[in-house]
Amino acid sequence: MNSVDFIIVGQGIAGSVLSLMLQKVGYKVVVIDDAPTSSASLIAAGIYNPIVFKRLVKSWRADELISFAEDFYNEIEKLFGSNFLEKKSIVKVFAEQQEVDFWEKKVLEKELINYLNTPSSQLYQSLVSPFGTASVNKGGVLNVAKFIHCTCEHLKKLEAFLQEQFDFDALFISEQKVSYKTISAKKIIFCEGHKVTQNPFFNWLPFKLAKGELLTIKASGLNLTDIVNKGVFILPISNDIYKVGATYEWDDLNEISTEMARLELTKKLDKVITAPYEIISQNAGIRPAVIDRRPILGFHPIENKVAIFNGMGTKGIMIAPLMAHVFSTFIQDGKALDKEISIDRFLKFFKKSPAKYK
Repeated sequence: MNSVDFIIVGQGIAGSVLSLMLQKVGYKVVVIDDAPTSSASLIAAGIYNPIVFKRLVKSWRADELISFAEDFYNEIEKLFGSNFLEKKSIVKVFAEQQEVDFWEKKVLEKELINYLNTPSSQLYQSLVSPFGTASVNKGGVLNVAKFIHCTCEHLKKLEAFLQEQFDFDALFISEQKVSYKTISAKKIIFCEGHKVTQNPFFNWLPFKLAKGELLTIKASGLNLTDIVNKGVFILPISNDIYKVGATYEWDDLNEISTEMARLELTKKLDKVITAPYEIISQNAGIRPAVIDRRPILGFHPIENKVAIFNGMGTKGIMIAPLMAHVFSTFIQDGKALDKEISIDRFLKFFKKSPAKYK
């Protein structure tokens, strides 16, 4: 029987980052995923943004999250000998003068001075921007598909990857260890994204899943180098290829693309750009968001060898690295997790839950 420190279930962004972080501090892991190259994480555009545009405030813990994430991904790039992180400005296209006035007030605030640039006239001829634009510093994009693929290949070389659908009936927990088929481990950590709602250990947690769809388009006359935001984001990929997104749907929770989402995105896109374009593809995925929009980290209330690392939501690219560091430190020294990210904040739901493992 193979013996490791941790079994990690799921190789999306959360599972990939956590597995690399645990290996970095000396732990031996094995990751289980049935289809890492088609996980919901791959649908993510990979954008990280320090600003919440709706209120023009800094995103939660933006300073430390972005700094840590960039250092982490740069380190992994060196490890893999590959590039998948690119820093980019994010251009906000104003829809009305009121937005310009509000931005001009916010740009003077001390905590935003390093992020927001003064509004200017039109930056790109291909954009519809009668009220001008402004840009945000310290944003960027991660090539999620490439990062996950490189991580998967890295794990395979170490014989630390098992490609199969996780079978809960094959999991056995004793006082000394957890066992899964031929694998023995000290603990198991679930990083399944939206599949957590079918997990018998954690299906009581208050996740608020959201389906998102995006388009990949080709627009030879668009000529954008920055990420653009106005109702939708427009992300330059390469050779006149762009990603456009994203929608939010809370009821129809599947990974099937819809005509309704396509119409919503194209309608918004047509208000932003003047260049003609063709749609190359459309994708859908489900975001593992939590009701309070904070990650969920920690061990099951009863099964102390079963943990969760989930709930990174729409900002998983920039949140996951620091949270993985916090979680690995928690595992090493047992220091309590902050209440705003700990699973303990939701224990009231567990007490009411008829969960199998209660």
